[in-house]
Amino acid sequence: MSEEGNEKNPFKKERKTEDWPEEVSMRFKMQAERTGESFDTVAEAFIKHISETWECDDWKAEDEDVLVDWAEMMFVEDRSSNISGGGGESTTFVGHWLGVEDKTVDRNAWNVRNATNKWNENSNEAISDGVVGHYYKEEGLWVINTANGAVVTNETTDEAPSLGFKVGDDWLCLLSRAGRPYPAERLGRYYRFLGNEKNSYMSDIRKWRVDLTGENRNLKIDVGVPVQIQVRLPTTQNEAFQDVLGTNYDFGDTMKYTDEWAPESIRGVINDPFKMWTNSDYVDDMAVRLTELEEAYHEGKRTFTGRDGNDGTVGPEIIIRGTVTRMSTEGRESEWDETGRSYSLSLTSMMLNNEHGNSKKGEVPCWISGACNEIAHPFQFRDVDDELWGYGQKSQVLVFGRLRLKLQDGETQPQMSVMGVYTQAGRAHRQVGGGDTGATQFD
Repeated sequence: MSEEGNEKNPFKKERKTEDWPEEVSMRFKMQAERTGESFDTVAEAFIKHISETWECDDWKAEDEDVLVDWAEMMFVEDRSSNISGGGGESTTFVGHWLGVEDKTVDRNAWNVRNATNKWNENSNEAISDGVVGHYYKEEGLWVINTANGAVVTNETTDEAPSLGFKVGDDWLCLLSRAGRPYPAERLGRYYRFLGNEKNSYMSDIRKWRVDLTGENRNLKIDVGVPVQIQVRLPTTQNEAFQDVLGTNYDFGDTMKYTDEWAPESIRGVINDPFKMWTNSDYVDDMAVRLTELEEAYHEGKRTFTGRDGNDGTVGPEIIIRGTVTRMSTEGRESEWDETGRSYSLSLTSMMLNNEHGNSKKGEVPCWISGACNEIAHPFQFRDVDDELWGYGQKSQVLVFGRLRLKLQDGETQPQMSVMGVYTQAGRAHRQVGGGDTGATQFD
């Protein structure tokens, strides 16, 4: 194993033979028989799994009992899946991507806060209950005190422990149910999906949040293209999260753009979001006319109390359709955006123009995050040759996002925080240059 690999894996290493330990090999064989995969496929999935889950870059350097435990955790948890290494029982969902949220959120933040509170209340109980591990120094190395005993790392005390977070003068780490340390941070992003399980799609199309974490949190997608994905169904009793679908680390490998799952009779509709996303039979009240946005905001807005105790209001997530009047594909610097840049386009329609003329309310500003721009190509469409092409002003587009109502100088103006944009060859003016695409047009 390279020195670089030794630095990545904080646990002490002892070189083993080139062969898998017998107990591990036996579990690979059982998994292969169950899923119909080859032994090598299962082994490769296991190597990838322990690298991404446990930061283990060389399985030969781990104790045999640890490898057995990891195999048990992986394959028992995944016993209903025919995809080795998925990390959990998965279900096939079909439908369309609608878009992506602008921000990533640390999925382990609550665990860290809980562990911190438990530690501050009673440090001994926090350890004995398996909530946290406590780092201490021994012979120049970090050692973790856990309920299951000491875990010796190969990290020197000259630097902070890689899995640790600090509470006062103490370094702590989170522990799995099996007592293994894991990183204090796990970033994730919610993607928006319109669809359902295969056998429910025809009768119950819904909007879901798909939780993509780790490297998958920036997975590039095609909005509005029929797709098949593997997800984990929600198990929480918390109503606020019953629309969240979990994912496994191999999510990107199992995602497939196809309409083969749909009956022939509806393939024409699902391949044309301009028909499907504007039809209440498929999307209920999600599709809103540009002239009805203020009404939709007041009908669909909801209030909430934040973690800081302050109340807030957010508008509904909707789909709008309009003609592009201007666009900023270059973007502008933004201290509020994770990527440091934000983008925009504006939409109108003949009916909106007829009501408001050339006033500000005669078009709807649509603000696009850097994440949406990088992940969901909102300024490009996939042509009939499957290549991405930019579109220009006067193109017809569908926009999915959260409706906002801006109050300025006593006048309200509907706006959109965009998560996804869709158009197609027959409705897009192919971008060949010309027109003002700079940010200054919005000043």
